[in-house]
Amino acid sequence: METINATVSPNPSSTDTLLLTLDEVARHLRCARRSIERQVASHRLHAVHLGRSVRVERRELERFIAQMREPDDA
Repeated sequence: METINATVSPNPSSTDTLLLTLDEVARHLRCARRSIERQVASHRLHAVHLGRSVRVERRELERFIAQMREPDDA
């Protein structure tokens, strides 16, 4: 009988994580969690709701950062 040994790290690095908590997003952006909550409430930063948990996809965070870099066309 053949066994397969999967190597899974018990603490995945932040680059491996698909969904980030609001605290993790705030740490990445070096701002307050409340600022992130405001961005989610105003629909500038899109969140995923899993029950009562709120998460942000890594690619959504990257989109949000790219959007902040671009000058407004006003």
